[in-house]
This record gives sequence, structure tokens and C-alpha cells, in this order.
Amino acid sequence: MAQEVFTKEEVSEIIDGMARTIALLYYHMSKEVVAAFGKEGEEAIRLAIEKYGKERGETVKKIVLEHHEPLTVRNLSRFYDLPLGKAWKSTKLCDEENKLEKKVTYCPFAEVWKEKKGEKLGLIYCEQDLHMRKSYNENIAFKQLTNVLHGDGDCHTIVEIK
Repeated sequence: MAQEVFTKEEVSEIIDGMARTIALLYYHMSKEVVAAFGKEGEEAIRLAIEKYGKERGETVKKIVLEHHEPLTVRNLSRFYDLPLGKAWKSTKLCDEENKLEKKVTYCPFAEVWKEKKGEKLGLIYCEQDLHMRKSYNENIAFKQLTNVLHGDGDCHTIVEIK
């Protein structure tokens, strides 16, 4: 049986489609929880997102440590659990061992939430970014300077070890 081979563009399209589907699932689930339970539902979503982010960070931390590597910003990127370079579009402004500054100009999640007018729910999801990084390394500082869900042209973030 011949092995199927995909081009880089095809891989990007496949990953983009999967990311958009996950964003759509999050949107509908969180929208219904808020509709049914109001402020309490929104708080439940925030708690779930916090736990989700923490678990992701702990998982990446475990993998980095299993490779006998230090918990640096670069290793967070190296062992990251999402294929950011395949579906997300970004420019790195600083890429050092313990500092990463970048501007994401295309996020498939944000595109779905903007299409659905679900920016507020999407911003709750984005809170997992901080929780993920803090559980990976408690000495990480995460700054979100801009966010497309606020109407900015990009998501400008800085991740660095304090």
C-alpha cells in the first residue's frame, strides 16, 4: 500500500479546517452554557478554560522534562501542543531562549469567532494562554498587547522568563 503524501499547503488546509471546527464547537458549547445559565455559566466556562490551559501547560512541561531540557520559552515553543506554524500566521519580533515576542495576523479560532460575532466568548478562550504558560513555568510572564478579537490588526504577545 502506497503511503499518501501531502504538500505543505494541503497540511496547512487540513490543520486550518480542524482548528476552525474546534473553534466552532467551543463557540456553540459556550454560547449555550451562557444562554442557559447566564453569569454563572460564563464563570463555569472561565473555570473550564483555566483548567484546560493548566493541563496543556503541565503536559508540555512533562514532555520537556522527559527530554531532559530546561523549561525555557524556546522549549515551550519547541514542544508546543498545537501546530501553530501550520495554520496560524505570525511574525516573530524577538525569538530568544527566554523571550518570544510575536504578532499573530491569522488565527483560525479568532476567524470563526469573529464570523459568529462571538468575540466575547473567544476572549474567554484566550485566557487559557496565560494559564498554560504559568503551569508550564511559574516564572513566565505573559503579556497580551493586542488582540484581533478586540478589533486590533493582530495578536501581539510577549512571553518571557521573569
